[in-house]
Amino acid sequence: MVKSTAKYSILCGVFLFSLFFVSLRLGGNPFFNILHYLFDVVVFFLFTFFAGKEFKDFKNDGYLHFWQGISIGSIVCIPAAIVFSLSLYVIFELNPKLMEEYRESAKAFLESKKDVFLEEFSREKFMEQFSAVDFVSTSELALQTLWKKLFMGFFITPIVSIILRRKPK
Repeated sequence: MVKSTAKYSILCGVFLFSLFFVSLRLGGNPFFNILHYLFDVVVFFLFTFFAGKEFKDFKNDGYLHFWQGISIGSIVCIPAAIVFSLSLYVIFELNPKLMEEYRESAKAFLESKKDVFLEEFSREKFMEQFSAVDFVSTSELALQTLWKKLFMGFFITPIVSIILRRKPK
């Protein structure tokens, strides 16, 4: 199972990073764009689906148990998220300008949501969040994205497992 799905995990991680980098270069901000996160969910879905489908059709005689689908999804999503986060870390470390652009974007995003933030919290909390952006490191950013990608992958995995499952009679 691991051998047949490992290629999907690496390809998924590379594809996620390529999508992120293209979005970044086209002027969008993938960190604060809901559309980018939706594309990530679609990418996780497709790679997990095709990994499960290949295993089901070519390695398991057309059957796939739910637990196998969950295992395949985990095998795809965990390495893909790690590949993405490590790639992000390396690129941001090699190009400090990208980190500064992230900080500027984060501050702009906070400013745009200032009214909502102030309704829920105090002005002091807002200023605390705003000033904390200056101290975000590349490793913290990579770790944040790792958790987000893992959450997306683990959200998609049971759905794909249910779609593909087929038990022997």
